[in-house]
Amino acid sequence: MTSFLQYVADNSSLLIEYTLQHLRIGMLAVAIGIVIGLPLGLLIAKLPFAQKPVLGLSSVMQAVPSLALMGFFIPFIGIGDKTAIVIIGLYALLPIIRNTYTGLTNIDQSMMEAARGIGMTETQILFRVQLPLALPVIMAGIRVAAVNSIGSATIAAFIGGGGLGKQIYAGIQIINVNMILSGAIPACLLALLIDFIFSLIEKAVVPISLQLSGAAISTESLKKMKTHRRNVLAVALSALVVLTGSIVYDSIDWAGMSGRTVTIGTTEYIEERIVSQLYAQVIEDRTDLTVELNNAMGSSLVLWEALRNDEIDIVPAYTGTWYGTVLELPLYPGMTEDDTYNNVAEALRDYGITAAGQLGPNNQYVFAVKPELAEQYGLETVSDLAPYASNWIVGCSQSYYARENDGLFPTCEEYGMSFKEALTFGAAPMYLALENGDVDVIVTYRTDGLLQRYDLVLLEDDRNFIPPYVLFAMVNDKALERHPELLEVCMELDHAVTDAEMQEMNLRGAEAGEEPYDIAREFLLEKGLISE
Repeated sequence: MTSFLQYVADNSSLLIEYTLQHLRIGMLAVAIGIVIGLPLGLLIAKLPFAQKPVLGLSSVMQAVPSLALMGFFIPFIGIGDKTAIVIIGLYALLPIIRNTYTGLTNIDQSMMEAARGIGMTETQILFRVQLPLALPVIMAGIRVAAVNSIGSATIAAFIGGGGLGKQIYAGIQIINVNMILSGAIPACLLALLIDFIFSLIEKAVVPISLQLSGAAISTESLKKMKTHRRNVLAVALSALVVLTGSIVYDSIDWAGMSGRTVTIGTTEYIEERIVSQLYAQVIEDRTDLTVELNNAMGSSLVLWEALRNDEIDIVPAYTGTWYGTVLELPLYPGMTEDDTYNNVAEALRDYGITAAGQLGPNNQYVFAVKPELAEQYGLETVSDLAPYASNWIVGCSQSYYARENDGLFPTCEEYGMSFKEALTFGAAPMYLALENGDVDVIVTYRTDGLLQRYDLVLLEDDRNFIPPYVLFAMVNDKALERHPELLEVCMELDHAVTDAEMQEMNLRGAEAGEEPYDIAREFLLEKGLISE
């Protein structure tokens, strides 16, 4: 508990920033849900034939996995908060539409007939009778949507957005409990706070005549209730104005208005976060450019879309990933590091992207086992593993499991082996699974810092099937047109880091919890690549 409180104290400003981002994403999503959901609820209440299609479609949207929606919307909307807000807003539709419809269609028909009997028009009946009577049910739906939206806002971290999800996912990758809790606990408390606030709003918007339910009440008490109602609604309106202002504020690229800002994007993995700092600090040391980092993009394909759409300028990447998965170039055994890099660099030119040198480390996929298992079965190569694979469970990353050209299944086919079962994990949890005996073999990375901690035996790819995964930099050509000096600066890091140095930096980030900025700065200063 002491270490957690200390972590929160040391990172309080960052956590406050993430919490505000999280709140903003969730509440804007609810606003979208209200703007779309309320009219649709009114529509199906007035047009019964539209009920099944509208409710059916909103139910389907609720059932579609968020990751699938991300893949659908990213090519059209791009990355960042805006995409997350749209996706979460779609999830907020169902409770709002359903409760609006239910509230409006369950009103006592005698009251409707009485309203018509005194000469009210249909519009007057809607706004003076139906909506006031339906408000308790409608607000209950909005309240549910608000709480769900705050809980779902963590998905923004997958696509380069903000919020507390960045803390949670980064912490999972390195099994940093303090980091995970510092994101999860505020997210939970925020959901409870939103539930409480919306309960107050729910009570305030319901007409006082409905709240009284015929009970006797003094004039003074009635006056206090009206004052309280006005105050709550005023606060709610103020919050709406702030949210609207935040949309306008977010749409303006304040940092980029000077034209001297570049953006580097990576996923949340510790190695990529460290590497992004290496490039960022060298760029800022050598030029007058300001570098913005986005270290919470969900996958290589998300980065690819963002780079091609000029939403980010630089991506530190792996030659093997771009070779086989993104660019889908033909693989062949025995590829060298330079072969892979040169082929990728040539293919990238067709997309308006320049390869800006190899950083050096080869983070190639590698099969690893415990020393005692290697000794018992004489395991030195992947070929040695093949006869026993059918009795063992393998653990690997989701990306390696899904790769069609050089992933788990193509590699197994090359070596004529089939595992009993394959489980997928995040980077650090995979080691825990091996340590606990949940898996017998893992597929990890050569420069992973946790290899030092667990002292595993790496099996040689004796058929040279797995291509090199050398870290290199990709720069959007539009960014080079704006800042031609970027290419020369990035090339200064060409082969600047060895495998052993990268593994050591990764270990410091994953085990000791050191900040990527500090790790990168110490390395660059030691190598004389930046000045004090």
